[in-house]
Amino acid sequence: MAEQEYNDNQASDGQVPENIRPATNKKHSRALWILALVFIIFVGTVFFTQRKGTINWVEDYEAGIELAKQLNKPVLLTFYKLHTRFCSDMSQNTYNDPDVIKYVEATFVPIFIDVDKHPEIARLYNVDYYPTHYIKQPDSNKLSGPHLGYDVPSAFIRKLEELLEKMDAPER
Repeated sequence: MAEQEYNDNQASDGQVPENIRPATNKKHSRALWILALVFIIFVGTVFFTQRKGTINWVEDYEAGIELAKQLNKPVLLTFYKLHTRFCSDMSQNTYNDPDVIKYVEATFVPIFIDVDKHPEIARLYNVDYYPTHYIKQPDSNKLSGPHLGYDVPSAFIRKLEELLEKMDAPER
């Protein structure tokens, strides 16, 4: 015990024995840990409650067609133009909807065509309105669509189902 005691002369000289620490350092340290923990919980909550992801698009047209042939799936061609209202609405409200993601990725090979980067593909399909969606069989010229504009998620899924049914219907 004698080691921990010190007299007023030592305290007035600013000398504090090494084995005695002021209690304020512990309080500040604890407060910093609590603050850091609250921050981490806040950031984690915000991060994990945000809508996750979007459709896993293939952005290379030729690679997407080849992948669809390998997987024996139809292609969902999505013609998109940045900074247009309905394309932005589809990105914010529809393409990131969990039901849309699940349906599109299970049913199609989704190909995303930025018409500013690939105007030749848009011309090939006579696309001049955005967004435009077609369903295409990769091993034939069968094409269903176009479906133009914005849809809420449930309506978008219904429309894709209708386009798929039309494609599968026997030709007359």
